[in-house]
Amino acid sequence: MVFKKIIDSNLIFGIIVTIFILSSAVATSCRGGKDLKVGLFGVEQILQKKSPYENPLDPNRALFNYAPSSAILQYPFLLKSKMIAPFQFENITPSILAWYGFEVLSLLISALILLRLIPSKSKETSLRNLKISFLMSIPLIGYELANGQNKLLALLFILIAVFLFEKNRMFLSAISFCLALTVYIPLLAFIFYFILRSKGKFIFSFIVAVFVVFLLVPSFIFGIRFNLFLLKEWFMRSLKPFLFTNTYATYIDLRGSSQSLPSAIGRIFVSGHTGAFVYLISPSLVHIIIKAFSSLILLFSCLAVWKSSKIISRGLCYAIFLTLALLLPKYCIFYTWSWLFALYFMVFNYISYPDVPVFKKRILLTLTCILLISSYLLGIHLLNHFSVLFWATLFLWGAMTGVLIQE
Repeated sequence: MVFKKIIDSNLIFGIIVTIFILSSAVATSCRGGKDLKVGLFGVEQILQKKSPYENPLDPNRALFNYAPSSAILQYPFLLKSKMIAPFQFENITPSILAWYGFEVLSLLISALILLRLIPSKSKETSLRNLKISFLMSIPLIGYELANGQNKLLALLFILIAVFLFEKNRMFLSAISFCLALTVYIPLLAFIFYFILRSKGKFIFSFIVAVFVVFLLVPSFIFGIRFNLFLLKEWFMRSLKPFLFTNTYATYIDLRGSSQSLPSAIGRIFVSGHTGAFVYLISPSLVHIIIKAFSSLILLFSCLAVWKSSKIISRGLCYAIFLTLALLLPKYCIFYTWSWLFALYFMVFNYISYPDVPVFKKRILLTLTCILLISSYLLGIHLLNHFSVLFWATLFLWGAMTGVLIQE
């Protein structure tokens, strides 16, 4: 009854949102822009004509893994901050608060786009589902904001890209898609959605957008030679060790905070810590298992979108490919699951339709609840090493995929 009153009352819900925003701002300030410093480090390095992909504190692990052009997006937030040592800044508080406000604004705009993008049986139902989805994902959104991360910005760009795509604004959609990739490259999985839905027409717009976002604009700002150097560094340090390798040893990450498929599979076959990993099977075989599993997930995702034809199912199509960006990267930290805000909304809008069979509604609702519980159990570190969040997300992906294929 209390939860129902919160959802039904705009005043009570508004008070909760206000309290959340203010308390998150305090938490963000107290944490000192932990992950924001990584982005600002990249900006400072590029300004000094140095590679942001070299980590002076740990040469074996690059912390700045974003495309060079992402530094252009983050440069305005440098403000009065000044790097006095790697990942240490003076006068960083204004940058932290400005970035926090930008992330909150990104979340708000994402919510407005979701209301227009995902079909439902009524506006009232959509607004109700949005409120429920936000309340269910508050801890993860708070974790994202408090760390000064950028995944809500990536979510905004991909939602804008999808919205423009559905409006048949292919080039603008491709530009927004590429901006999302500069922040979070695993969203590249969405290219299969765009290609399937447009019957290949999206490819040309995407190629031109890649040229503009990754080459033309940054070359104009950084200089052609320096931008090419940065692109090469990004490829060698961030992309090649995962995408172009034949062994798990080049991208192993067993941190409990990473809940992607490579980390979850790795914890089954590998133990130990950096410099002392023990493999139950060879790193090459672990790599083959990961790539085979990933290929099957991608194949069934494409099949589901290809088989789906109903307008009411469109939200599940988006949810499936958004989920791929959580499951398939070499590592994916908890805060990226702040996207559950959008995923829950997509699922709830689908099951709100009377025409959806009851058994489908029950399956999706049950697995959504399991995912919710697993996200609230992240504080239990032991469970993280069993990849509980990954498996819960995978099961929901399987249900969404099965529903669309059966459709």
